[in-house]
Amino acid sequence: MSKFTLHETMFFKKNRLPLKVLLRDPEIPFSMHGHDFYELVVVVSGKGYHLLEHSKRQLQEGMVYCIPPGTMHGYAEIDNLVLYNLLIGLKAFEVLLPDLIDVSGFKEVFLQSEQEVPLVRLNSHQHAEIVALVGSLKEESEQQDYSMGSTSMAFSKLLQLFILISRFHTARRGTVIPSDERLDQVIAYMEQNLDRSIPLGELVDISNMSASTLNRQFKLSTGWSPVDFHIHRRIAYASNLLLTTNLSIERISEKTGFSDANYFARQFRNHMQMSPRQYKQLWTSPKED
Repeated sequence: MSKFTLHETMFFKKNRLPLKVLLRDPEIPFSMHGHDFYELVVVVSGKGYHLLEHSKRQLQEGMVYCIPPGTMHGYAEIDNLVLYNLLIGLKAFEVLLPDLIDVSGFKEVFLQSEQEVPLVRLNSHQHAEIVALVGSLKEESEQQDYSMGSTSMAFSKLLQLFILISRFHTARRGTVIPSDERLDQVIAYMEQNLDRSIPLGELVDISNMSASTLNRQFKLSTGWSPVDFHIHRRIAYASNLLLTTNLSIERISEKTGFSDANYFARQFRNHMQMSPRQYKQLWTSPKED
């Protein structure tokens, strides 16, 4: 696979905040490459693999990670993967550092060596907050030429973004995910079986760990027990079906392995803080101009 380097001059204008926000919808397989700037990645939806020089890890919605300058990386085995890529110049990053260096969680997530790129997993509410903030940051960064104070607004939102991600990491201890192929296999198996519940014993067989070790390692890596994480992923799948199909709530309940529609509704509310019906109405109702 070929390797190449991207440079700041390709993306940033002179005398402007060196920041570029790209919505990759969808992301495509990308050869191994590096850059002389920072890249903050927010996984919006879909799946795929993030490649590093000596490893790869599976990506899913709600993951955030920061690629430091000089790190070679790429993407492969893409399945409807949607990303926000925030390209951040060295000058902007250095200006932010005095306000961030003592923020709990910042060093662990953003100041690792070139060979370590920690993954931070957000819960559904944190993910929604981060995606909304990045969307707003994108709008401000694209208006820097119009004397609207957008450069200052973009800078303040970027600072807010770094602080929120650091706080979310700190609040959910252990959500920086160590590389473990056994856990990757378990999560991949879960993704292939979103239409049913999976007994813990089945996951134990897949992982080749004891039940206690699997629970401990999974909780450390994701902040969830294996069973709760799989329910969360099935609810995410149900959310997508609510927005992209005309299936009834009862049928969606069946397709995501919840044989009891009332139980499905309770689990949906626990994870999304609203009922399935409210969720569909919120995101599919026509908005006024």
